[in-house]
Amino acid sequence: NLCGYKVNMTWFQVTQRAANAYIDTYLEDVSGINTISPTWYSIADGTGELTSLASDTFVSNMHARGLKVWPLVNDFNNNVDYAAFYSSKTARTKLINNLMQEARQYGYDGYNIDFEYVKKDFADDYLQFLRELSIACQNNGLVLSVDNYKPANHNAHYELAEQAVFVDYIVIMGYDEHYAGSEEAGSVASIGFVNQGVADTLQSVPADQLILGMPFYTRVWSETPVSDDGAAVSTTEDTSDSDTLYELDCYSAGMKEVQNLISTNGAVPVWSDTDGQYYVEYINGGVTYKIWVEDATSLEEKLKVMQSNQLAGGAFWKLGLEDPAVWDTIIKYIN
Repeated sequence: NLCGYKVNMTWFQVTQRAANAYIDTYLEDVSGINTISPTWYSIADGTGELTSLASDTFVSNMHARGLKVWPLVNDFNNNVDYAAFYSSKTARTKLINNLMQEARQYGYDGYNIDFEYVKKDFADDYLQFLRELSIACQNNGLVLSVDNYKPANHNAHYELAEQAVFVDYIVIMGYDEHYAGSEEAGSVASIGFVNQGVADTLQSVPADQLILGMPFYTRVWSETPVSDDGAAVSTTEDTSDSDTLYELDCYSAGMKEVQNLISTNGAVPVWSDTDGQYYVEYINGGVTYKIWVEDATSLEEKLKVMQSNQLAGGAFWKLGLEDPAVWDTIIKYIN
């Protein structure tokens, strides 16, 4: 059930139904995409019920624009006993029937499954769920795409090779190399990390089934000097001594917000070949800020990886965090 063209997808994050009404504003400067994935569905409970933020106006609007709609389904509800859910044929069937009913009601073109909390002890049941879902999608003319982490020992139980046998597309999330809780500041998606992720995935997944997920965001890292007792150090003290302790923190920021920070602080980005992106560092109020910048230039490096490996397309997290300039770059690689 492959599309026969390169997939150019963006996720549209929806946390309340009312947000669907703003999609036109988000799409004003967007060109070149052919697929949109609104984050509409969550597993509601262990019986296979769904929570939905779907909108038929949204779907008809997207179809009028010539876009395919692949709503996202997540497993972010941590009140669900997932081991019990996946092991129950009844619950799996109910969830699948609910998804097919929604697809018929709203006229979807596919689904994007984003199950990020699958544990090793119920991974076999998860794969069985995907098999059953893939048959239902095939019977209903729906494209099935499944989001996955970059391959690593701790997520090997997701069994990409097995997924690729029955789902249409594997979307590899080529980001969050460094994240809140990382031991040191660093890039969300350095080019080495992306290259490695794609190379490792291609050992299990055919290139024409692999979609590369790329970030429109980065993280703004802050290093605040603290003394041995954990108290903040006065900004007048000399903190250049390498023994100074720092409290490391970060938050996510979109492309425009980062450019604003750079210009406001008079900072000068320096190109890093190693990271495939600009790096910028500045001090404000005694706190050192570090940003590995995502922009059209860094995105182009990632798109080259997609192109040179002849992948099935690209997906971008998330609509609204981009600088409109990126679409011109994306079109050069996915058209």
